[in-house]
Formats: sequence, structure tokens, C-alpha cells
Amino acid sequence: MEKIVIFDWGGVIESHRVGEYNIRTAVVDLMKKYSCKLEEQEIIDIYSKCDNLKYNMSIYSNPMLIEEWFEGVKIKLGLDCNLNEFINSYYNDFKKVYYYKDVVNYAHSLKGKCKIGIFSNLMMIDEKRINEQVNLEKFDFVFLSFKIGHRKPEEKAYEIVEKTTKIKPKNILFIDDVKENIEVAKLRGWQTCNAFGYELDKIKETVDSFLKL
Repeated sequence: MEKIVIFDWGGVIESHRVGEYNIRTAVVDLMKKYSCKLEEQEIIDIYSKCDNLKYNMSIYSNPMLIEEWFEGVKIKLGLDCNLNEFINSYYNDFKKVYYYKDVVNYAHSLKGKCKIGIFSNLMMIDEKRINEQVNLEKFDFVFLSFKIGHRKPEEKAYEIVEKTTKIKPKNILFIDDVKENIEVAKLRGWQTCNAFGYELDKIKETVDSFLKL
């Protein structure tokens, strides 16, 4: 019986944890580097909505749209830089974000026991960083929102996973830190684990139980 364990990236592999250098800190540091004068929470609130400007960059793979997205970010946050400067800093600063190497190693260790996958909401400019962290070639299936054109928790994104893997929903285990993403998976009949990357023991116990079913 073929099974698959699918890992989210942000929160499960990349840290969202307070006290670790996380994605929130990286966003604030990047914006302040380019003269943003806003307070930390205001930066986060505005930036989190920037992918809903003219184009939602987490569901587009056209590089020509990056410049339009950047211009929106630049205006909203008052940045003093050009696109190339921003992208270079985005990569260099965001790759400093702490990620759970033990979770990556554990995911890779499942090869041979089941299929493994990544399912995450990401922009095209994130791909280089995530590949360096997890080595995407080691995963049987990779579902990145900018490539599949849909984001979690859109049900269409989950349908694409099912159609592509050709694995029955009951034989899919999905690990994600966001409850809303988990709930959609549950409604489709997937097995789920709501966990963060620092909860590796919880992840291992859930995977072990899943593989024994």
C-alpha cells in the first residue's frame, strides 16, 4: 500500500518560533535596511498583505511580474532600493532564518518507507533558499504554490496534490503548523499532524503510527 508523508516548510522546517531568528525578524531587518521607518508590527502587517497587490506572487511563476510586485512593496513600505538590491538582500537575509535540520534529516530518512513531499505557500524568489535547505530533489513530490497556481488552504491546492501523487487521501499524512491548512486536509480524508518543527518527537510518533496503519 503506497503512502506519502507531506511536510509544510514554514513553521515545520523553517522557524516561526519566538526566540529564534525567524521569518518575522528577517522581514523587519530587510525593510529597515532600506530605510523603512515604520514600526515592527506595522511592517509585518503591511508586508503580509503585499502579495495581494496587483499580483499575488505566491501563485505566479512569471518572473516578469516580480518587478510589479516589488514596486508595490517599495511604495507601501517606503523602501530606498531597486529590485536587484532587494532580491539579493532577500536571499542573503532570509537564508539566515533558523531552520530545523533534524526535521529535514528525518524527512529524508523516510525514503524507502514511503513517499515524501513538500507542500508550501512560497514565492518564486524563495525557491533557491528552500532548495539549499532541504534538497528538493530528494523529495518524491514538491508542491510550491507559485508553481501550482494555488495556495493552502484553497481546496484546489489539495486536489492537485491528490491528482499528482495518485495516492488515496487516507494514505496521505500532512504535517503543517497552521490549523486552517490542517482542517482542509482532514475534510478531504487525509491523515494530519498539526505541529511545529521543534516538536520533532510529536512528528515522529505521528508518522510511526501512520506507517503502521
